Amino acid sequence: MVISRLRWSGRLSTLAGWPRRTAALLCLALAVLSAFAGHGSPAPEHRSTVVVAMRALQPGTVLAAADLATARWPDGLVPGSAVRELSSAVGHTVAAAMTRGEPLTVARLLDTGMSAALEPGQVALTISLAGGNQAAILQAGALVDVYAAGSDAGYVSGSPLPSSTGRRLGTSLRVLAVLPAANDPPGSAGPSLVLAVDRSTAARLADAPAGQFLASLVPPS
Repeated sequence: MVISRLRWSGRLSTLAGWPRRTAALLCLALAVLSAFAGHGSPAPEHRSTVVVAMRALQPGTVLAAADLATARWPDGLVPGSAVRELSSAVGHTVAAAMTRGEPLTVARLLDTGMSAALEPGQVALTISLAGGNQAAILQAGALVDVYAAGSDAGYVSGSPLPSSTGRRLGTSLRVLAVLPAANDPPGSAGPSLVLAVDRSTAARLADAPAGQFLASLVPPS
């Protein structure tokens, strides 16, 4: 009888512990489900407003409202110098080509990014190229040697430099922007280069009588 009572007492104590164990298992299951739910629904990524190009833009384009739009980009993808408001971009000039959907940065604006690109003692100077096809090999950041084109000799793309073009006016000048040729009147001017030059080189280029130049690409050192 004593043994039977001990057995029943053990069974009853075991049954009495089941509610606590069941509650513990339920809590564990809820914790596991919460962990999976947290991984499946990440916190929403914060986004900021940026100005983007609505179409492909060429260097020298004066930005109009129709050229631009605002978009919401993830903070991790927004450039540090991104333009945030349309009013800060309309009316400014693009310094380099842009593709559709590309965010606009301060460095892309000719009148704001130009001074930041100049080194101490340099100025920005615009020159006209005598041959239109020269612009095809040039882009912002390139180094060029600049020659006077000469007023008595027309330049044909692909031909040797004319004999009157013996005066090199600048060496290893950095191109800040390549501007397209003017259309009014047609054919009156070729494309232009915006160059970073020291003041003495700027004076030599300004004194060139023809006002048009040839630029040869300098390989990087």
